[in-house]
Amino acid sequence: MNLIPSSLEAGYTQLQTKGRVMSSSRLSKYFKIGLVLSIICFLVILLQPLSVAQKYNEKYNLVTINNAIPNFVHYVHIKASPDTKLEFRFAHFLSLYAAVLNVRASKVYIHTDYSASEIAEAGRKGGMWTKKVMNTFPELIEWKPVQVPQYAGTNENVKVKALQHKSDFLRWSTIAPIGGVYMDWDVIVLRPLKPLLNAGFAVVAGRQMHNDPNDHNGSNGEMNNGIFMTRANSLMANIMAREQSANFADEWSDNLKFMTRVAERLVSVPGEVLICDRNAFNPTTWMQEAKDQLFLTHNETSPEPREVDVSDPVEAYQTVLWNRRARAEWEWEFSSSYTIHAFGQSHYYEWVTPKKILGRTSNYGVAAWSIVKKMVKDGAISGKEDNW
Repeated sequence: MNLIPSSLEAGYTQLQTKGRVMSSSRLSKYFKIGLVLSIICFLVILLQPLSVAQKYNEKYNLVTINNAIPNFVHYVHIKASPDTKLEFRFAHFLSLYAAVLNVRASKVYIHTDYSASEIAEAGRKGGMWTKKVMNTFPELIEWKPVQVPQYAGTNENVKVKALQHKSDFLRWSTIAPIGGVYMDWDVIVLRPLKPLLNAGFAVVAGRQMHNDPNDHNGSNGEMNNGIFMTRANSLMANIMAREQSANFADEWSDNLKFMTRVAERLVSVPGEVLICDRNAFNPTTWMQEAKDQLFLTHNETSPEPREVDVSDPVEAYQTVLWNRRARAEWEWEFSSSYTIHAFGQSHYYEWVTPKKILGRTSNYGVAAWSIVKKMVKDGAISGKEDNW
């Protein structure tokens, strides 16, 4: 039984219908407003400077991928003889500082056969640069004891004689389980490695100059193991750690030849190995002329470079061009290099001092200048030191 008068019922029905029409109209209006606002927001983001997006990505860690190579740094520092004293030069401190700065190292592992007491004594009683290496980053550095190999694996017929070859074996066996960035002490990281760590490859490494004295063009040759990056337990790292000894015959470049063969074969496996050209990590060579050109100073000072703003690609490119055109006649260009592997450094320590580098009168000084400048700004050094 309907108790509502027909006139009221008709009016009620009309209001319901009108309400639905109004509700539908209002929703349509809100949808249009929302769409316009979304388009405006999209355009704002699109037209904002890249630095804004970059800061947003860094804030929320969006630029780090899940399978990135970890930002652990590894060095090997072993005794040349049983009575070798633990000591470091400024060049070593520079390498360490650049690694902390440009790898954003969360840990620095120094794999060594020095005892805990020798390490502690060096930190207390060592020279100026030894103390800097030992004590500047105490929360980052971890000394890891190692057993230095005397033979190539279980084959006692092949003795490992050279210190460098002993280090070759250790660098792969120590980095394979946890991953990270291996560096020789004569490597300086010139710019952030994060793009390479995040590149999606399990291993990133580079070539060196062709190992042929008749090749004067500096063409790409074998892989170099003075600087490389790997994920934990990557296929290549495990192969190198397990098989390297079987391919060692006590020839100088045995380990590099094997590394090259393994890397080149694994390129065919998607995401396993990225091989960079020699300029990426090893822009110079071990030839005497090249070593002199790298370390020795000139009477002419290189012009101070303009700072490259990486948040604006066009601006960055123009700045790199300006710096290139303004450089001194003797000056090399390192804009295509992530690191510099300073071959022969141990014979040129006297040329590697804060004062000489800040003077920008050598190619080594040109390469390391911005890092040493940052060290001064951070209060790690005064910049006036000329001892090595």
